[in-house]
Amino acid sequence: METTAFLRGMGAGAVAGAAIGAMVAVNRKAMRTGVGRAMQQAGAAMDTALYDFMHTMR
Repeated sequence: METTAFLRGMGAGAVAGAAIGAMVAVNRKAMRTGVGRAMQQAGAAMDTALYDFMHTMR
C-alpha cells in the first residue's frame, strides 16, 4: 500500500465522517461539539495509524 493512497483515504474518511456528523446533529451547539469530538478522534486515529505504520517499516 502506498503512503499517499493511505493518507488520501484517511482524509476522505475524516471529511465524510464530519459531513455525516453535521447532518445528524440536532442543534448547532451539538453539531460543533460532535464535529470537534469527531475531528479529535480522527486525529488520534491518524496519529496511531502513522505510528503503527512507521513501527512496521522499521
